[in-house]
Amino acid sequence: MVLDGDRRSPSAASTRGSRLAFHALTVLAVLVCLVAARWQWERAHRTEAEAVPDTPVIALADLDPTTAYAGLRVGLDGTFDPTGEVLVAPRSRDGAPGAWVLTPLRPDGPSEAAAVAVVRGWVPEGVEPTPPPAGPVSVVAVLVADSRQPGVAPTGEPPTLAVVDTGALAAHAGYPVRSGWFALQAIAPAGVDQPAPLLVTELPGADVGLNWRNASYALQWIAFAGFVLFFWVRFRRDLVRSEQESPR
Repeated sequence: MVLDGDRRSPSAASTRGSRLAFHALTVLAVLVCLVAARWQWERAHRTEAEAVPDTPVIALADLDPTTAYAGLRVGLDGTFDPTGEVLVAPRSRDGAPGAWVLTPLRPDGPSEAAAVAVVRGWVPEGVEPTPPPAGPVSVVAVLVADSRQPGVAPTGEPPTLAVVDTGALAAHAGYPVRSGWFALQAIAPAGVDQPAPLLVTELPGADVGLNWRNASYALQWIAFAGFVLFFWVRFRRDLVRSEQESPR
């Protein structure tokens, strides 16, 4: 036997179900916001390993321009041409002024094959770069996006560019240079007193460290979670007030 005081009207049961659904949606919304915030925060911290993944080295002949990406490790075999070398300056390291050493590498194979632009490393300002090893070399380098600017040419002595420009390098060297340049990581034979290889943090587009854009997105998601909780608290407060004011 059910007492009259234990009976619940259909409208009361419906209201209770709506409240539970609202609370569940609030919890779900907050969780989604927090998960999104954590994902954006993790993306905001890019490590050197993420900028230059330790992937297998691929041969230059197997490099597909449609799928290649900055940070890809590529194997280059050929001979450096020191007569086509230019500097890229100014390029500082740890506060010290200096320059990058940009040298064309003539690949093994047909003589008409386009050369590749290789930044052999960094030298302090006023220091003449040591010539690259003579004869055939094997290089492991990181692919970097190109910065071609029409009409740009090296100036001064030694010839110097403001940015790595393969078009300007080709004009200076007198033969074709393929688009996209390479930052040297390792070379065999190594040679003596060669320029210091570029650091990952010096590569254009590496964006190692804190990415403020993704960090701001993370803060926005946290703010969204705060808004959700604010409206939930307000809903609870208004609900309690209405129950207290309603006749019994």
